[in-house]
Amino acid sequence: MHEGTQVDDERPGRSGVRRGVWAAAAVTVALVAAIISIFGDMASTRADNQKSRQAAATSSMDLASTLRLAIQHEQDLVVSGAAFFVNSPDATQAQFTRWMTAEHAFARYPELYAISEIAMVTPSEAAAFSVRQAGGAVGTAAGGVPLQITPAGYRAFYCLPAVWDVRSTPQAGRSGFDICQSPYGRSLLHMRDSGQSAVLPYGSGNTTTLGLGLPIYQGGVMPATTEARQSAFIGWIAEEVDPHVALVNALRAHPHTKVVLRFGSGSSAVSFAAGSASAGAKATTVDITNGWHVTTSSAVAPAGIIGSTAAGFRLGVGLLISLLLGALIYVLGTSRSRAIHLVNEGTAQLRHQALHDPLTGLSNRALILDRIRQMMARSEREHTRMAALFIDVDDFKDINDTLGHNAGDELLTAVGVRLKAALRDQDTVGRLGGDEFVVLVEGTSLDAGSGAVADRILDALSDSFDLEDSDDPVVVNVSIGIAEGERSTGEELLQDADIALYQAKANGKHRAVIFSQSMQVALDDRRHLESDLHSAFEHGQFFVRYQPTVDLSTRASTGVEAHLGWRHPTRGVVAPETFVPVLESSGLMVPVGRWLLEAACRHGSNLQREGRPQSVSVMASASQFERDGFVEDVRAALASTGLDPASLIVTFPETALAPDETTIARLRCLKTEGVRIALGEFESGYSSLTYLQRYPIDILKVDRSLVSGTVDPGEVATITRTLTQLGKVFGVDIIIEDVPSGDGPDPLDELAGTGTEADTGLFATGTR
Repeated sequence: MHEGTQVDDERPGRSGVRRGVWAAAAVTVALVAAIISIFGDMASTRADNQKSRQAAATSSMDLASTLRLAIQHEQDLVVSGAAFFVNSPDATQAQFTRWMTAEHAFARYPELYAISEIAMVTPSEAAAFSVRQAGGAVGTAAGGVPLQITPAGYRAFYCLPAVWDVRSTPQAGRSGFDICQSPYGRSLLHMRDSGQSAVLPYGSGNTTTLGLGLPIYQGGVMPATTEARQSAFIGWIAEEVDPHVALVNALRAHPHTKVVLRFGSGSSAVSFAAGSASAGAKATTVDITNGWHVTTSSAVAPAGIIGSTAAGFRLGVGLLISLLLGALIYVLGTSRSRAIHLVNEGTAQLRHQALHDPLTGLSNRALILDRIRQMMARSEREHTRMAALFIDVDDFKDINDTLGHNAGDELLTAVGVRLKAALRDQDTVGRLGGDEFVVLVEGTSLDAGSGAVADRILDALSDSFDLEDSDDPVVVNVSIGIAEGERSTGEELLQDADIALYQAKANGKHRAVIFSQSMQVALDDRRHLESDLHSAFEHGQFFVRYQPTVDLSTRASTGVEAHLGWRHPTRGVVAPETFVPVLESSGLMVPVGRWLLEAACRHGSNLQREGRPQSVSVMASASQFERDGFVEDVRAALASTGLDPASLIVTFPETALAPDETTIARLRCLKTEGVRIALGEFESGYSSLTYLQRYPIDILKVDRSLVSGTVDPGEVATITRTLTQLGKVFGVDIIIEDVPSGDGPDPLDELAGTGTEADTGLFATGTR
């Protein structure tokens, strides 16, 4: 198993010879007392000076490495934040604040001052952007104040903070500032086009902080070309860091040392300093990253011989003191070898830290990419097979949320240990961050195929883990994406493995999937569909289709159900099952669902004014209902349309109702408004009946599959009577959904039965 190389130049043979030489020198000094005293003083002075310089160099390297790792640590939060906005590109301020709270960002990153997402907004997108900032108030920015862009003026686009979080500071004064009109605008555009991150000094008021930036692309993957990066661009995530905190932390183990973190040169240089050093201190400068330099100053022993009473005393005491001086020279001479050995050990340790994950000790991204380059070179030279396996722990966030981050770190370490044990010594195991691991295999490791390697990994991780912070064993599942064969770059190989991992999770998790080109095509199609959905909402391509609800006892229409439709300019009418899941995953379901709710309420209000008071039923998704503002959305729709609240039925699928007190509280708030609540997609099962007992449900919508397979009229009548009795027991009305019309006997007649009391409170929706 590749783990890096330790450097050790202290070989036993040479060490023994060196000690013998110094022993001979000590005997000579003992014989010639006066001479040995002078040379002893000189040797002692030189050794002290050299040791002091070596210590200063080691301290400088240690401080530079510590600051470099501190910046990399901050970049972990930037990467995590980028992943959040990839999954929720239109996240509101409230959602982002909850994410920051869940990440414990300000506690885990004491040097963090502020973090924000910066969006590129065109003038035509400004209104929609203000809606997002206001959490739904059209035309206003955060806090209810109209969006004011500064500096003022019409431009092709603006770079505006969308959401942010600041340590111990009111969240204001950021919404309309066009950062692209600041000195940092060129850096932002360069990041977007190059896909590279940046670490720059950032002026904030009267202070200067350290700014970290990273571009965000759709799908979380950086496209290969500039044009593709511009097309897939979502925004930037930017972070402000107080460098003095990092400097003070780095100096804890280095007293009497001054450290300066500097960017640039000449009059334009920006620097941050901490600590202090005595006069005559030696300064050492180390380049750490992206134009940043660390200069450390620490005291160094003088190089010249300074007279002392000790030297005179040694010259006068005779042979005994000469022997002692000889022993001292021997010690000082050999200490140089030990100092060199210690420096070599420290250098090897710094090299190891730079190329390995600090939590698990596995290879990090830099070392993984280097190993891929070596593997690709061997594959081309020796015509051997190679593969990369991208491994992700399924639902790892739940472990952090329930057991804590310490338990999560312990689990990740244990996963790394099992991965190493399941593979051969020549294979490479690495951790890219979070719960993502990478395995590189080649040559004979692939004799049985990459699928066999994946099966070994799944087997190795199938047994439960015993964690100190958990009373019960923890069982985890992992998903694996596999990319085989040659690629032009290591990043491309990892990207294809990541796409296969995405497919493995979509197929149900806890499985391995090998990358194929069709996956890339499907991913591109999904991105295009998501882009079209954004355009559809902006250009009013959505429409509402109303399906009637019929009372089976009277055959009278009692209301309508509102269903979302999409009329694409080239695709035509798109089936809901095609685009609704993408709406959910992209975060668009919240604004689109708000629009559907208001449109349905307006339709119901028009029916009331025409003298046809009927109910209007609207389906609410899980992403809508889990928001704190959903009840307010319902109030706003009722108020703006004038619909009687008793005429509105809000339908929830079972997946939207989590078994907790928050869900019950929101449902009760809706009931307080006078709105009726329906449980949709009901099938026979214990969990569904539990919902009827726990939640304030008025209507139960039964999936037509319960009666669709029945052809005997007697059986249909029995089912309808059973459903009606179920409604009476729980005090709810029953609606059988999607009863089709067509040739032959009318299905509504079959469901209505013989007109007995079983028909009371039984309704159906159909296509008629």
